[in-house]
Amino acid sequence: MRPTPTHHEPALITTSTDQANEAIRVFLRARAGRALLPQERVEYGRLLTVYTRALRGEVEQAA
Repeated sequence: MRPTPTHHEPALITTSTDQANEAIRVFLRARAGRALLPQERVEYGRLLTVYTRALRGEVEQAA
């Protein structure tokens, strides 16, 4: 079981959109202050695709 989050770690993720968004944040934070390498740009694009698909799914469910 995961311990209660502290002010240093993100709150419990509840949706796939939140999970994808947090994955993007973690990925970019780890590379802060520098340009992405070509293979990192590919991974960033993949993460954006996952986020976009999750967001579209949530919008469709709400409609």
